[in-house]
Amino acid sequence: MKKNVKFALVLASASFCALNLFAYNPPAGGENLFGITGPSLFTTASSAAGGAFFEAGPSSVAFNPALPAFEQQNILEAGFTGLHCSDDPDDKSFGAAFSAGLSVPTKWGVGTGQLFGGNLPFYESQLGKFAGLKYVASRDVSEKLAAGIGFSAGYLWGYDKDFLAAADLGFMYWFGTAGVFKDLRFGASLLNLGKTFTDAEVLGIKGKKADSYPGIGTLRTGIAGTFYESENLSAAFSADIAVPAVQNFIFDTGIQVKVMDFMTLSSSWEYNAQEYKEDCENLMPSFGISFKFLLNSKDSSFMKENGWQQSELTVSSAYKKMYDHINAVSGGVKLELGLKDTEAPEIQLFGNE
Repeated sequence: MKKNVKFALVLASASFCALNLFAYNPPAGGENLFGITGPSLFTTASSAAGGAFFEAGPSSVAFNPALPAFEQQNILEAGFTGLHCSDDPDDKSFGAAFSAGLSVPTKWGVGTGQLFGGNLPFYESQLGKFAGLKYVASRDVSEKLAAGIGFSAGYLWGYDKDFLAAADLGFMYWFGTAGVFKDLRFGASLLNLGKTFTDAEVLGIKGKKADSYPGIGTLRTGIAGTFYESENLSAAFSADIAVPAVQNFIFDTGIQVKVMDFMTLSSSWEYNAQEYKEDCENLMPSFGISFKFLLNSKDSSFMKENGWQQSELTVSSAYKKMYDHINAVSGGVKLELGLKDTEAPEIQLFGNE
């Protein structure tokens, strides 16, 4: 059975790669440059539809700039990932990545800013030292449709010097209930429209100097929804396909289980055709857990003035075996100030009876 699965994956990789007309040689992990900076990105299957259970914090704009459009709260989010390599030819044992972001709803839409950075010096995943900023503007076009546009600027050093300046476009459509699925969503985005890292002296998956990363004009599509729901337990899935630079095929899928709206267990799995073809990718899934807490600040006049008497704090962690000798552990926090308004306004026409 294992041999058949491996043969099928190799055949799919070879068939897809035969269509390539130009060189394609990013560093291992280069297509997920923005997806290693926090635990939610590890375990939501790099989702253009917001993950199995919809999550639209600042980190989600890594995959679709339209995702924060329906948010009603100010959201603060921060994540940190530590990486360890157990066997590196250059004795590079440790690496890290981080992100910090803020989403602010306004009457014109939702503005999201994110600071990101990292250092991956490993032979198996040589991304270099990088840091940058991402800004996204998103808006709900209707009750079900959202659109967004984002701009990224970044700088890379340590393996020569280079810069990134690119734009992202995206939309998401909320189907709602469809058959056995609830909260069904479809998202699509076109990422990295501009200049990516092209001159870095880093090692590509083909064993020579990488050409560019992440892939210019990456098309990503995804679908997600809840397939089981009871009073104390619910389960949801997500599935995404990405085509970086029209020269690679990446499939991501994930599942999440929520217990009493307090604890969420997550797992996702990725197949990268080009990395698999070059014997770079590890096919182990990622695993994560998060806990949500309700915070009360009724005694604070400042919080009352801003409508933040009650807020939600989510604490998350995740683990992923990225490559044969590289393990990543990530932790993060997300603070949603105020509670979502889920009740329609009550209209009174002729006074009290």
